[in-house]
Amino acid sequence: MTSARPSRRARNGASRSAPAVLHLDTAVYSESALDRTRQAFAHLAEIETRREGRRWTVRFSAIDPAVRDRLLDEFSNYALSCLMVEP
Repeated sequence: MTSARPSRRARNGASRSAPAVLHLDTAVYSESALDRTRQAFAHLAEIETRREGRRWTVRFSAIDPAVRDRLLDEFSNYALSCLMVEP
């Protein structure tokens, strides 16, 4: 008997290809820090930033599978480090 549920491998593969979204507070993260971070991470994913009220929405697609599990954390940490060296 076959199951109607997708296998664990199929579910994991589907979730890895789905876009990822990060929400960041505009009171903490500046536009210039996010722009610098987007440029630095451009080789790892397609990244779109948009201001939506009091938060930034950062959308990632076409993510390199080697960094999928840590990309959002690394992106936000790098953006914070950019704040420390902003002109």
